[in-house]
Amino acid sequence: MFKLSVLIVLMAVLALAGEVRAQDASQKTRELVAALDKTKYKKKEKANVSIEVFVDVKNEPALRSDVTEYSGLYEADGYAMQLNVGRNGTASGTGYDSFMGTDKMNFTLKDARVAGALLTATKVYEKGNEQPFEAVFVNRTSRRGANPQNINAASTEFGIGFIQNWNSESTNRVFLKR
Repeated sequence: MFKLSVLIVLMAVLALAGEVRAQDASQKTRELVAALDKTKYKKKEKANVSIEVFVDVKNEPALRSDVTEYSGLYEADGYAMQLNVGRNGTASGTGYDSFMGTDKMNFTLKDARVAGALLTATKVYEKGNEQPFEAVFVNRTSRRGANPQNINAASTEFGIGFIQNWNSESTNRVFLKR
């Protein structure tokens, strides 16, 4: 009877730990998705000429029931990542980053894991530098026009987004399209 009680308590603790990790992944996903969103509106008037520019970028987590569907090549200007995701959520990947158009820095993903729409890993650069990495798979909707009431272009794309921190003063929202 004592062994059964210990087993039940142990199973309950393990279940709670798994639930906490899932909540952490869900919370991190929401925070990262919100950080990737962007809205900009500028209006300039000079000598009877008025120019308005509006950009609105919204992201939604792109959850897949089969995490292997996240595998693929993701690219954008100055960035690329080839990602392979296994059925159990473990992942591997390689790619490159570039800092403001400079030389490409190749990396490998270490300890990569997908939980929900969140990818966590460590980027290991070819010179040995390591950087924690969190990214989220998203459906990204971008709207452009003169102002919020006058939209002339809109598109939705699937990809992976993350915040690239180059130093304490420089960060960049990055979206890689598959």
